Amino acid sequence: MKKLSFLILTYLAFTMLQAQTTIQFAGITWNVRTGSGGPGPNNWSNSTDNVWVDGEGQLHLKIRKVGNTWYCSEIFAQHSFGYGEYRFYVANNVETYDPEIVVGLFNYETDLREIDIEFSKWGNPANVSGWYTIQPVVAGNQHSFALNLSGDYSTHKYIWNSSNIFFQSYHGHSAALPSPDKLISEWTYTGNNIPPVGNERLHINFWLMGGHAPVNQQDAELVIKAVFVPSASSIQVQESKNELQIFPNPVSDKLHVQLPDNLSGSMVSIYNSNGQKIVEQAAIKDKAEFDFGKHPAGIYYLKTINNQLVGVNKFIKIF
Repeated sequence: MKKLSFLILTYLAFTMLQAQTTIQFAGITWNVRTGSGGPGPNNWSNSTDNVWVDGEGQLHLKIRKVGNTWYCSEIFAQHSFGYGEYRFYVANNVETYDPEIVVGLFNYETDLREIDIEFSKWGNPANVSGWYTIQPVVAGNQHSFALNLSGDYSTHKYIWNSSNIFFQSYHGHSAALPSPDKLISEWTYTGNNIPPVGNERLHINFWLMGGHAPVNQQDAELVIKAVFVPSASSIQVQESKNELQIFPNPVSDKLHVQLPDNLSGSMVSIYNSNGQKIVEQAAIKDKAEFDFGKHPAGIYYLKTINNQLVGVNKFIKIF
């Protein structure tokens, strides 16, 4: 037990030390990994040729060969988000990757406290590509499935609470989850290894099984269009029960705010999921409008203050 704890602490310390750069994606600050180590083991690069966010706010991770060395990519959030829904909008057909490639969308605290959505054939081209896993991998802790994608886009989610973890995958992208005919797979885990909320971090990685070179010897790229997470633990707020209206919600461009009489003329502020204020303006009587097209996808909070009356409302920026 002492040896396992030491190894876990060493891994976490090593991972944190490796995070020498950060990026902003989906309204979240992420550390970008560099150095070497598991999973794999692999070499990890924080180069902007390996990890970047494009002008449309999409995350790009690459596996690429530099000289004779293959480099993989990983980012992890600076904060824990705890229980709630995690949703990932993937913009590649993950079934077409080389069989040595692994995509990981997961919450990790230790090797025994981990929730995974993974896409890989694990070195065998005959395997299915979809995997929901609760660590450790023992009987009843994993569900595998074929995606049978007809295009590049797919949406994946899990809802984590103290009694179960509910996974779903869908064809395509949409602001609200699509109709049941778009469902790829779903699974509810109720076993003995549901992680408690602790010091876990959300990770996205793109790596090579066992550190093996791709069979096809080709570079590869993963694109994540958006990620939604529960409200960050750094934002100590609860949504108000008020008559304030935000529309459209989800928003993609112009955000309109209609204030009730008791908040008319309020100062209106918007915060990202890390609790950082990104914009503020005074309402003109009972209305405020924000140009939100330039902001990345994610969860945001709108806060109004007027004569000590405070209102907090959550909304989503999609694509």
